[in-house]
Amino acid sequence: MYALIIYDVSSNEKRYNLANYLKAKGLARIQRSAFIGRILPSTLLDVERVIPKLIDGSIDVVHVFQLYDTAIQRVKVFGKPLAEITVKHGVVVIA
Repeated sequence: MYALIIYDVSSNEKRYNLANYLKAKGLARIQRSAFIGRILPSTLLDVERVIPKLIDGSIDVVHVFQLYDTAIQRVKVFGKPLAEITVKHGVVVIA
């Protein structure tokens, strides 16, 4: 399974901490406020547990989407992305 996490966080410090946390969990930045990557269900539960501690829930928002291989394989990207999503030998690679 993959996770797509998109956020709008007002504080620079909180945004920095959230981005570093998502990178540490193996997710790749595909836009300034969007990360994606293959993730174990148990790791995703950890991420969902930690995110509320990293943001101000009264003004910030984080969307967490679970995606499966078929959804990722159908992604279309226009313009220059921050990370490339490709399918090689049936395996989705995010670089």
